[in-house]
Amino acid sequence: MKFRRETAKDDYRRTHELAAALGASLEPPGTPVSPLRQEFEETVAHALHANVCTEPPAGHTYPRRG
Repeated sequence: MKFRRETAKDDYRRTHELAAALGASLEPPGTPVSPLRQEFEETVAHALHANVCTEPPAGHTYPRRG
């Protein structure tokens, strides 16, 4: 069985790629959007975007080598 090893650098890169994708998915302020899209942005996108990332995330540790 092969295990995937993730370093702090990998985690940081992945986290910022996800944040960039989230930012790109949001409509610019003042742009008219459908009610469904508005509900999505208010509940999911803004909550995720406002979440502060810590290094490493709370409750997460990196595996020891060896």
